[in-house]
Amino acid sequence: MNQKEINKTIQNKIMDKSISSDEVIRFVKGECQTIALTPLTLGMLFEMYAEIDYDPDDPTSCFSREIPITELKNIHPGFESTNGCQWARSDGSYLGKKYIIKRPKKGGKVFAIQLDGPNRNSIKRFRGIRKDIRDEISKQRCVVLDVSSNIEVDHKNGKYDELSNILLEDQKISDFQPLSKAANDAKRQHCKDCIQSGKRYDARKLGYKEGWVVGDENTSPCIGCYWYDPKRFNELISKDYNKKK
Repeated sequence: MNQKEINKTIQNKIMDKSISSDEVIRFVKGECQTIALTPLTLGMLFEMYAEIDYDPDDPTSCFSREIPITELKNIHPGFESTNGCQWARSDGSYLGKKYIIKRPKKGGKVFAIQLDGPNRNSIKRFRGIRKDIRDEISKQRCVVLDVSSNIEVDHKNGKYDELSNILLEDQKISDFQPLSKAANDAKRQHCKDCIQSGKRYDARKLGYKEGWVVGDENTSPCIGCYWYDPKRFNELISKDYNKKK
């Protein structure tokens, strides 16, 4: 099996309640030591090894003992990371979306991982879209490329830093938009760059006369950025346009 197949096999074994954790660990130790495991696979392995039976309605299920990295390395060398334990990062990782994570350090290096309760403030956990909204949006044409194929339902707020859409019953169709896969992939990358740099995307790179319809490059909310609502952006930016005769 290749790397992708190995990772998927491990994940499936973990989710199969008829397979014991000991059996999963034997498989990982026996056949996967030279295979790079993804952060998702490592997070799921840790959750299983820590004997966490996650229940979002039972906060007591979200705690683990402090597990040394040296102990985890006995399962797979991928648990020892040179990039700050990406598989156990707060909020963005599989574990971080569900738990508060402690990462005690020695000499600037993470030496253990501990789950310390439910991460109720993780915005990135809440990306579900109500079915009626998904069904309606997916029938529309991409607001960027004007195509009807490969339509994805996009949260306009690319930072996922607002809580207004946590409850499915509170979601509004106006908070979502249809994007083709190509457009959504582009938006996802620009949103990632914005989050990392703190600078909003400048629509002048696309030939517009203004970079934002409200705010500036340092404005924190997504509203006003081209990618937040390309259709509305175009409407506002061209509002005073007069065609030359």
